[in-house]
Amino acid sequence: MIFLSQIIEKRTYRGWCDTCDTMMITAMHKQQHSAQIPLTWQKEALKTFAAFVCLLISAFLNFFLLTVIHDIVPREPLPDLVFMLIPQQRWAWVVGDIFSTLNAVLGFTCVLLHKKRLIVFRRVLLLGGIMYGLRAVVLGLTFLPPSFQNRDEICLPQVNRTAMYATEITTRFVTYVVTLGLTSGQDKILCGDLMFSGHTVVLTIMYFTLLQYTPRRLVYLRYIAAPLTYIGIAALVISGGHYTMDVLIAYWLTSHIFYAYHQVFAMPRVERTKAPLSHLWWFWLCYWFESDVPDGVLRNEWEWPLPGPVCVHHFVQRISDKLQ
Repeated sequence: MIFLSQIIEKRTYRGWCDTCDTMMITAMHKQQHSAQIPLTWQKEALKTFAAFVCLLISAFLNFFLLTVIHDIVPREPLPDLVFMLIPQQRWAWVVGDIFSTLNAVLGFTCVLLHKKRLIVFRRVLLLGGIMYGLRAVVLGLTFLPPSFQNRDEICLPQVNRTAMYATEITTRFVTYVVTLGLTSGQDKILCGDLMFSGHTVVLTIMYFTLLQYTPRRLVYLRYIAAPLTYIGIAALVISGGHYTMDVLIAYWLTSHIFYAYHQVFAMPRVERTKAPLSHLWWFWLCYWFESDVPDGVLRNEWEWPLPGPVCVHHFVQRISDKLQ
Protein backbone atom coordinates (compact mmCIF):
# COMPACT_ATOMS: atom_id res chain seq x y z
CA MET A 1 0.00 0.00 0.00
CA ILE A 2 2.83 2.35 0.86
CA PHE A 3 4.55 1.51 -2.44
CA LEU A 4 1.28 2.09 -4.37
CA SER A 5 0.69 5.45 -2.70
CA GLN A 6 4.25 6.53 -3.56
CA ILE A 7 3.63 5.66 -7.23
CA ILE A 8 0.37 7.65 -7.21
CA GLU A 9 2.08 10.62 -5.56
CA LYS A 10 4.95 10.46 -8.06
CA ARG A 11 2.55 10.28 -11.04
CA THR A 12 0.48 13.10 -9.59
CA TYR A 13 3.62 15.16 -9.08
CA ARG A 14 4.79 14.43 -12.61
CA GLY A 15 1.37 15.28 -14.00
CA TRP A 16 1.34 18.50 -12.01
CA CYS A 17 4.83 19.34 -13.29
CA ASP A 18 3.75 18.61 -16.88
CA THR A 19 0.75 20.86 -16.39
CA CYS A 20 2.97 23.57 -14.92
CA ASP A 21 5.40 23.26 -17.84
CA THR A 22 2.55 23.54 -20.32
CA MET A 23 1.14 26.57 -18.52
CA MET A 24 4.57 28.22 -18.36
CA ILE A 25 5.22 27.60 -22.08
CA THR A 26 1.76 28.99 -22.96
CA ALA A 27 2.37 32.04 -20.78
CA MET A 28 5.77 32.61 -22.40
CA HIS A 29 4.22 32.40 -25.89
CA LYS A 30 1.53 34.90 -24.88
CA GLN A 31 4.15 37.27 -23.48
CA GLN A 32 6.24 37.00 -26.64
CA HIS A 33 3.17 37.55 -28.83
CA SER A 34 2.01 40.54 -26.77
CA ALA A 35 5.54 41.96 -26.93
CA GLN A 36 5.68 41.55 -30.71
CA ILE A 37 2.37 43.32 -31.37
CA PRO A 38 3.39 46.73 -29.93
CA LEU A 39 6.82 46.40 -31.57
CA THR A 40 5.29 45.73 -35.00
CA TRP A 41 2.71 48.47 -34.55
CA GLN A 42 5.40 50.97 -33.54
CA LYS A 43 7.47 50.06 -36.60
CA GLU A 44 4.50 50.43 -38.93
CA ALA A 45 3.50 53.71 -37.28
CA LEU A 46 7.05 55.04 -37.72
CA LYS A 47 6.98 54.20 -41.43
CA THR A 48 3.58 55.84 -41.81
CA PHE A 49 4.86 58.98 -40.11
CA ALA A 50 7.89 58.99 -42.43
CA ALA A 51 5.56 58.74 -45.46
CA PHE A 52 3.52 61.65 -44.08
CA VAL A 53 6.69 63.73 -43.73
CA CYS A 54 7.58 62.93 -47.37
CA LEU A 55 4.17 64.14 -48.51
CA LEU A 56 4.42 67.24 -46.32
CA ILE A 57 7.82 68.19 -47.75
CA SER A 58 6.59 67.71 -51.33
CA ALA A 59 3.41 69.74 -50.70
CA PHE A 60 5.25 72.59 -48.98
CA LEU A 61 7.77 72.68 -51.82
CA ASN A 62 4.89 73.03 -54.29
CA PHE A 63 3.39 75.88 -52.28
CA PHE A 64 6.73 77.67 -52.03
CA LEU A 65 7.45 77.35 -55.76
CA LEU A 66 4.02 78.76 -56.61
CA THR A 67 4.66 81.85 -54.48
CA VAL A 68 7.81 82.56 -56.51
CA ILE A 69 6.63 81.39 -59.96
CA HIS A 70 3.61 83.71 -59.85
CA ASP A 71 5.89 86.73 -60.42
CA ILE A 72 7.91 85.05 -63.19
CA VAL A 73 5.38 83.50 -65.57
CA PRO A 74 4.28 85.42 -68.68
CA ARG A 75 0.67 86.57 -68.85
CA GLU A 76 -0.41 85.62 -72.37
CA PRO A 77 -2.19 82.20 -72.30
CA LEU A 78 -1.25 79.39 -74.67
CA PRO A 79 -3.75 78.14 -77.27
CA ASP A 80 -5.75 75.07 -76.20
CA LEU A 81 -8.23 73.05 -78.25
CA VAL A 82 -10.79 72.80 -75.42
CA PHE A 83 -10.67 76.57 -74.87
CA MET A 84 -11.37 77.07 -78.58
CA LEU A 85 -14.42 74.78 -78.46
CA ILE A 86 -15.88 75.59 -75.02
CA PRO A 87 -15.97 79.05 -73.42
CA GLN A 88 -14.29 79.09 -70.01
CA GLN A 89 -16.70 78.80 -67.07
CA ARG A 90 -15.32 80.12 -63.81
CA TRP A 91 -17.97 78.31 -61.72
CA ALA A 92 -16.48 74.98 -62.87
CA TRP A 93 -13.38 75.60 -60.72
CA VAL A 94 -15.59 75.33 -57.61
CA VAL A 95 -16.91 72.02 -58.97
CA GLY A 96 -13.33 70.75 -59.33
CA ASP A 97 -12.56 71.71 -55.72
CA ILE A 98 -15.77 70.12 -54.38
CA PHE A 99 -15.32 66.89 -56.33
CA SER A 100 -11.68 66.63 -55.23
CA THR A 101 -12.79 66.98 -51.60
CA LEU A 102 -15.61 64.43 -51.98
CA ASN A 103 -13.29 61.93 -53.63
CA ALA A 104 -10.76 62.41 -50.82
CA VAL A 105 -13.47 61.86 -48.18
CA LEU A 106 -14.62 58.64 -49.88
CA GLY A 107 -11.04 57.44 -50.31
CA PHE A 108 -9.96 58.08 -46.74
CA THR A 109 -13.19 56.53 -45.39
CA CYS A 110 -12.28 53.38 -47.31
CA VAL A 111 -8.76 53.53 -45.87
CA LEU A 112 -10.05 54.05 -42.32
CA LEU A 113 -12.38 51.03 -42.49
CA HIS A 114 -9.80 48.73 -44.10
CA LYS A 115 -8.45 46.04 -41.79
CA LYS A 116 -4.88 46.87 -42.90
CA ARG A 117 -5.55 50.60 -42.70
CA LEU A 118 -2.04 51.58 -41.63
CA ILE A 119 -0.48 49.91 -44.68
CA VAL A 120 -3.04 51.39 -47.09
CA PHE A 121 -2.78 54.86 -45.53
CA ARG A 122 1.00 54.75 -45.81
CA ARG A 123 0.80 53.79 -49.47
CA VAL A 124 -1.56 56.68 -50.22
CA LEU A 125 0.74 59.14 -48.44
CA LEU A 126 3.82 57.80 -50.18
CA LEU A 127 2.25 57.89 -53.65
CA GLY A 128 1.08 61.44 -52.97
CA GLY A 129 4.60 62.39 -51.89
CA ILE A 130 6.10 60.89 -55.06
CA MET A 131 3.63 62.65 -57.36
CA TYR A 132 3.93 66.04 -55.68
CA GLY A 133 7.70 65.67 -55.64
CA LEU A 134 7.65 65.13 -59.41
CA ARG A 135 5.30 68.09 -59.75
CA ALA A 136 7.70 70.32 -57.82
CA VAL A 137 10.53 69.39 -60.21
CA VAL A 138 8.39 70.22 -63.26
CA LEU A 139 7.12 73.48 -61.75
CA GLY A 140 10.66 74.62 -61.04
CA LEU A 141 11.92 73.94 -64.56
CA THR A 142 9.35 75.28 -67.03
CA PHE A 143 7.02 78.24 -66.43
CA LEU A 144 3.69 78.19 -68.27
CA PRO A 145 1.49 81.30 -68.48
CA PRO A 146 -1.89 81.24 -66.69
CA SER A 147 -4.61 79.55 -68.71
CA PHE A 148 -7.38 81.96 -67.66
CA GLN A 149 -8.67 84.22 -70.42
CA ASN A 150 -9.68 86.86 -67.86
CA ARG A 151 -6.43 86.40 -65.95
CA ASP A 152 -6.26 90.03 -64.74
CA GLU A 153 -9.53 89.53 -62.86
CA ILE A 154 -8.51 86.17 -61.37
CA CYS A 155 -4.74 86.31 -60.80
CA LEU A 156 -3.12 88.49 -58.15
CA PRO A 157 -0.93 91.27 -59.56
CA GLN A 158 2.75 90.48 -59.97
CA VAL A 159 5.12 92.36 -57.67
CA ASN A 160 8.68 93.57 -58.08
CA ARG A 161 11.42 91.91 -56.04
CA THR A 162 11.99 94.62 -53.44
CA ALA A 163 13.24 94.54 -49.88
CA MET A 164 9.72 93.51 -48.76
CA TYR A 165 9.56 90.59 -51.19
CA ALA A 166 10.41 88.03 -48.49
CA THR A 167 7.41 89.21 -46.47
CA GLU A 168 5.16 88.85 -49.52
CA ILE A 169 6.43 85.32 -50.18
CA THR A 170 5.87 84.33 -46.54
CA THR A 171 2.31 85.68 -46.56
CA ARG A 172 1.48 83.81 -49.76
CA PHE A 173 3.02 80.58 -48.46
CA VAL A 174 1.10 80.68 -45.17
CA THR A 175 -2.16 81.39 -47.03
CA TYR A 176 -1.73 78.33 -49.24
CA VAL A 177 -0.74 76.10 -46.34
CA VAL A 178 -3.84 77.15 -44.36
CA THR A 179 -6.19 76.63 -47.33
CA LEU A 180 -4.42 73.40 -48.44
CA GLY A 181 -4.20 74.82 -51.96
CA LEU A 182 -8.00 75.10 -52.38
CA THR A 183 -8.48 78.49 -54.02
CA SER A 184 -12.12 78.52 -55.12
CA GLY A 185 -13.15 80.71 -52.17
CA GLN A 186 -10.58 83.43 -52.87
CA ASP A 187 -11.26 86.54 -54.95
CA LYS A 188 -7.82 86.48 -56.57
CA ILE A 189 -5.27 83.69 -56.61
CA LEU A 190 -1.64 82.97 -57.41
CA CYS A 191 -1.20 81.69 -60.96
CA GLY A 192 1.46 79.58 -62.63
CA ASP A 193 1.34 76.10 -61.02
CA LEU A 194 -0.03 74.41 -64.12
CA MET A 195 2.14 71.50 -65.25
CA PHE A 196 0.92 69.16 -63.99
CA SER A 197 -2.45 69.42 -62.23
CA GLY A 198 -2.34 68.80 -58.47
CA HIS A 199 -6.14 68.49 -58.28
CA THR A 200 -5.99 65.72 -60.88
CA VAL A 201 -3.35 63.90 -58.82
CA VAL A 202 -5.65 63.93 -55.77
CA LEU A 203 -8.71 62.86 -57.78
CA THR A 204 -6.82 60.03 -59.47
CA ILE A 205 -5.07 58.65 -56.37
CA MET A 206 -8.33 58.61 -54.40
CA TYR A 207 -10.21 56.98 -57.28
CA PHE A 208 -7.64 54.21 -57.73
CA THR A 209 -7.50 53.72 -53.95
CA LEU A 210 -11.24 53.03 -53.99
CA LEU A 211 -10.81 50.60 -56.89
CA GLN A 212 -7.91 48.81 -55.22
CA TYR A 213 -9.07 48.60 -51.60
CA THR A 214 -12.86 48.32 -51.54
CA PRO A 215 -14.46 44.88 -51.06
CA ARG A 216 -15.18 43.08 -54.32
CA ARG A 217 -18.97 43.45 -54.25
CA LEU A 218 -19.01 47.13 -53.32
CA VAL A 219 -19.40 48.11 -56.96
CA TYR A 220 -21.89 50.94 -56.41
CA LEU A 221 -19.25 52.97 -54.56
CA ARG A 222 -17.04 52.70 -57.63
CA TYR A 223 -19.93 53.91 -59.79
CA ILE A 224 -20.07 57.00 -57.56
CA ALA A 225 -16.31 57.59 -57.55
CA ALA A 226 -15.84 57.33 -61.33
CA PRO A 227 -18.15 60.27 -62.25
CA LEU A 228 -16.71 62.34 -59.39
CA THR A 229 -13.21 61.76 -60.76
CA TYR A 230 -13.77 62.35 -64.46
CA ILE A 231 -16.28 65.20 -64.13
CA GLY A 232 -13.93 66.83 -61.61
CA ILE A 233 -11.01 66.56 -64.05
CA ALA A 234 -13.14 67.95 -66.90
CA ALA A 235 -14.28 70.84 -64.70
CA LEU A 236 -10.67 71.87 -64.10
CA VAL A 237 -10.19 72.38 -67.84
CA ILE A 238 -13.60 73.95 -68.54
CA SER A 239 -12.97 76.49 -65.78
CA GLY A 240 -9.76 77.57 -67.50
CA GLY A 241 -7.76 76.69 -64.40
CA HIS A 242 -5.64 74.16 -66.30
CA TYR A 243 -4.64 73.43 -69.84
CA THR A 244 -5.86 70.09 -71.20
CA MET A 245 -2.32 68.71 -71.24
CA ASP A 246 -1.96 69.49 -67.51
CA VAL A 247 -4.74 67.11 -66.49
CA LEU A 248 -3.91 64.43 -69.08
CA ILE A 249 -0.26 64.20 -68.05
CA ALA A 250 -1.24 64.20 -64.36
CA TYR A 251 -3.71 61.34 -64.95
CA TRP A 252 -1.26 59.28 -67.02
CA LEU A 253 1.62 59.70 -64.58
CA THR A 254 -0.49 58.99 -61.49
CA SER A 255 -2.16 55.90 -62.97
CA HIS A 256 1.16 54.43 -64.17
CA ILE A 257 2.97 55.00 -60.87
CA PHE A 258 0.00 53.81 -58.78
CA TYR A 259 -0.35 50.47 -60.56
CA ALA A 260 3.38 49.94 -61.04
CA TYR A 261 3.80 50.39 -57.28
CA HIS A 262 1.06 47.91 -56.45
CA GLN A 263 2.23 45.40 -59.04
CA VAL A 264 5.84 45.24 -57.86
CA PHE A 265 5.01 45.12 -54.14
CA ALA A 266 2.34 42.45 -54.61
CA MET A 267 5.13 40.11 -55.73
CA PRO A 268 6.89 37.74 -53.30
CA ARG A 269 9.58 39.60 -51.39
CA VAL A 270 12.44 37.54 -52.84
CA GLU A 271 11.39 38.39 -56.41
CA ARG A 272 10.90 42.15 -56.01
CA THR A 273 14.53 43.18 -56.51
CA LYS A 274 14.75 41.04 -59.66
CA ALA A 275 11.63 42.45 -61.31
CA PRO A 276 12.00 44.89 -64.24
CA LEU A 277 10.04 47.48 -62.24
CA SER A 278 12.79 47.46 -59.61
CA HIS A 279 14.85 49.63 -61.97
CA LEU A 280 12.42 52.52 -61.56
CA TRP A 281 13.91 55.42 -59.59
CA TRP A 282 11.31 55.31 -56.79
CA PHE A 283 11.60 51.55 -56.13
CA TRP A 284 14.33 51.68 -53.49
CA LEU A 285 12.69 54.70 -51.87
CA CYS A 286 9.57 52.58 -51.30
CA TYR A 287 11.30 49.27 -50.59
CA TRP A 288 11.88 50.04 -46.91
CA PHE A 289 8.24 51.07 -46.44
CA GLU A 290 7.07 47.68 -47.77
CA SER A 291 9.70 45.49 -46.10
CA ASP A 292 7.31 44.14 -43.41
CA VAL A 293 4.14 43.94 -45.51
CA PRO A 294 2.93 40.37 -46.24
CA ASP A 295 3.45 39.05 -49.77
CA GLY A 296 0.61 39.26 -52.25
CA VAL A 297 -2.42 41.50 -52.64
CA LEU A 298 -4.02 42.71 -49.40
CA ARG A 299 -7.38 41.13 -48.64
CA ASN A 300 -10.03 43.86 -48.65
CA GLU A 301 -11.74 43.27 -45.31
CA TRP A 302 -13.37 46.04 -43.30
CA GLU A 303 -13.06 46.56 -39.58
CA TRP A 304 -14.32 49.31 -37.27
CA PRO A 305 -11.18 51.21 -36.19
CA LEU A 306 -12.35 52.28 -32.70
CA PRO A 307 -12.59 50.13 -29.53
CA GLY A 308 -16.35 50.54 -29.32
CA PRO A 309 -19.28 50.36 -29.49
CA VAL A 310 -19.56 46.59 -29.91
CA CYS A 311 -22.73 46.79 -32.00
CA VAL A 312 -20.92 48.91 -34.61
CA HIS A 313 -18.07 46.37 -34.67
CA HIS A 314 -20.54 43.56 -35.41
CA PHE A 315 -22.41 45.67 -37.99
CA VAL A 316 -19.25 46.55 -39.95
CA GLN A 317 -18.08 42.93 -39.73
CA ARG A 318 -21.38 41.64 -41.16
CA ILE A 319 -21.20 44.15 -44.02
CA SER A 320 -17.59 43.16 -44.74
CA ASP A 321 -18.51 39.45 -44.82
CA LYS A 322 -21.41 40.07 -47.22
CA LEU A 323 -19.27 42.15 -49.56
CA GLN A 324 -16.51 39.55 -49.99
